[in-house]
Amino acid sequence: MRTANYAQQDQAAQVVFYVALWKRKGISLELFDDYWRNVHGPVCARLPGQYEYWQFHVAHNEGGIWPSIKGINYNTPEEDQFDGIAELTFKTVADRQTWFQASTILMDDEHNLFRKAIGYNTNPGNSITYVDGIENATPNGLVGVEKFHVMLKKADEVSVKDFRQYFKESFASEMIKSDLVLKLRIHLFEEVDNSRPDAAGVSHFEPPQQQYNAAFEIAFSNRLEMEQFFASETYAVAIKDQAKYIKQISPFPERTAYTFVYGGQITLSGQRSSTVADLITKIGAANQIKEDIISLMNGSEKPTQKCKISTPKEKTDIQNNTHSTKSSLGYLLQGVQHVGVTVEDMEKSLEFYTEVLGGKLAVGESELIGDLIQNTLFQKEELDAITEGIDLEILDIPNLRTGNKDALDVKFVSFGNIVIELIYFREVGNPNAPHSSAKSLSSHIGHVNAMHISFNVKEGIDLNVFANVFEEECHKRGMNNVVCNRIIHVNSENERQAVAHYYNSFKFWNEPELLVADKPPIDWNKDPMEGWSLFYCKGPNGEQLEFNQVTRKVKTRFQEALQEYNQANNTSFTFPDTKVSQNILGTGQSFKISDILYSQTQYST
Repeated sequence: MRTANYAQQDQAAQVVFYVALWKRKGISLELFDDYWRNVHGPVCARLPGQYEYWQFHVAHNEGGIWPSIKGINYNTPEEDQFDGIAELTFKTVADRQTWFQASTILMDDEHNLFRKAIGYNTNPGNSITYVDGIENATPNGLVGVEKFHVMLKKADEVSVKDFRQYFKESFASEMIKSDLVLKLRIHLFEEVDNSRPDAAGVSHFEPPQQQYNAAFEIAFSNRLEMEQFFASETYAVAIKDQAKYIKQISPFPERTAYTFVYGGQITLSGQRSSTVADLITKIGAANQIKEDIISLMNGSEKPTQKCKISTPKEKTDIQNNTHSTKSSLGYLLQGVQHVGVTVEDMEKSLEFYTEVLGGKLAVGESELIGDLIQNTLFQKEELDAITEGIDLEILDIPNLRTGNKDALDVKFVSFGNIVIELIYFREVGNPNAPHSSAKSLSSHIGHVNAMHISFNVKEGIDLNVFANVFEEECHKRGMNNVVCNRIIHVNSENERQAVAHYYNSFKFWNEPELLVADKPPIDWNKDPMEGWSLFYCKGPNGEQLEFNQVTRKVKTRFQEALQEYNQANNTSFTFPDTKVSQNILGTGQSFKISDILYSQTQYST
């Protein structure tokens, strides 16, 4: 029975390449399994672009397990009985295309073990993990649960749109209401591209009438709980009218599963093969996962897929072929970037932090006014006031919106391992104002002071989508006070929730979705903050949090300030510079048409 939900661990990957594989005739199933996981798998794992790579070794669908519904065919002809599924996930369509372009090297190996390889692509948002109670996301062999990979063909008279709507909104949403369902992950397939010719006797062609329209991966803790679920009212509701939308269901029992890439990092199985990884784990050979061994085994050339195991925790995870899911969104962050403090006197504060304490000025911005910055910083307070019937004109917050009252100046001072942001609200049009226009708070710990903590999100992650994922994760945990501001004005919480995701963050560059037809775009090329982006939100106790990204020109400013600090103070701090592919959490909304026009050429994995 499901007692936890680790579905969040799959959310970073937005698109999938899902390949059904038939073993070559003339070799045993055991030989097929061994070669695929020990030879072919590690080669595929080294190709760039992939975020996750699993092999699912399956048994044939012999019937007798899945409950039947009148009007649906459950028989799988011998020619449709495949032996394995390769599932590769990618953060973006572009990443998948990168992998496609690099994967021609796999073609020479196809004929050694496959006679047929049919690949299905999913578009952003069409591969979804609804629930996942299996803690170990990186199996290397038996998973220890009852798991099936179920292939579906839609009814002929039903449109693709109606089929998908039924599958997601009626079937899947009902199935997960039962805790007996340990895992449910679905894929909505695009049509197979049959234009690519066969390679070395391996068929890539699937007639349209033989193609599947969807698949789902479902798991139960044991056979008893599976049977209890099939007899439940929840399942009866989930399959109501199913024959109207589905004409064929083919469940393939999973025999074993193997992980070769996870979270964009190659696993021990991916580096050394599944069998070697199992031997290293069983004997406890910790020396085999040290950097010198890893470098030796990878050879002198730089690998195309990241192989570094840098921390003791990562080494333990990979040695055990497991991945910690308790850190939630932590794997997307790289620590605290800065702490902000609202100051009374900018000139004196800058003197104190730079001349007295020795910090180095990295970058600053003056006279920030208007709707964007007002909504970014104070939307939650304004919405609370609207709810409580308080006049916004008398609300005790700075008024940056009108451009005729308050303005905001900020200065970022680097101390090598962390940055202090000085925040200064002052009278608009008076850059030399000696005092802040904001009220001061008592500084003892019995009061909440005007400070915030800013977390640095890795470069390349879509900050707009991250805001949604972050807020949803907090609300799942009952932290409903965690609310992310939008950059456009709204009058209610419902309006805030309905805002398009590209209004989630304030970016110091021009986004196509935010350009106004009758207004010229801002020339960010002359702005020292070009490349900065952020959103504000409240923490669970009402504390002010920020999530930001530091890229482009402003990133260079911070790097230079850090180097200057190191030279002045004989320190060796390094600038966090982890990069991932763009739109790691991208949804279909964030992709341009040109991004979605990807090659559907089929490759084996």
